[in-house]
Amino acid sequence: MGNEVSVSKAKFSVAISTPSIQKLINDTLGDPKRAQRFTASISSVVAANPALQECEAFTVINSALVGEALELPPSPQLGYFYMVPFNDNANKRKVATFILGYKGYIQLAIRSGLYKDIDVFEVKEGEYMGRDHETGKPLFSFL
Repeated sequence: MGNEVSVSKAKFSVAISTPSIQKLINDTLGDPKRAQRFTASISSVVAANPALQECEAFTVINSALVGEALELPPSPQLGYFYMVPFNDNANKRKVATFILGYKGYIQLAIRSGLYKDIDVFEVKEGEYMGRDHETGKPLFSFL
């Protein structure tokens, strides 16, 4: 536990390379190659986002591990999930929080095998026309 305090105060790039964090990642993921890919991926995401660099490193790692547990890649360009910085005013710190993106919801729904059909597209105001009485599917009028 003594290492967690020092790790939480360290910059992400330093914290992610500490033996205790590397052991946590390896133990959690169970495969050294997967752990190496995970470390490289989240390091890249943090390096590209200055707001995440201000977050306590352990919260970034925890957020990324949630995404990894769901087998979703951390790249914000893919939109499966985001590690969003929030101010924790009660504890006077900045933390990263796992937020599932809409593409992540779609991916998890598809994998569940519980849906017969999934349609995803942008609908603007005035385009939704109700539901088809026979099929129950939504009707749209795209301009």
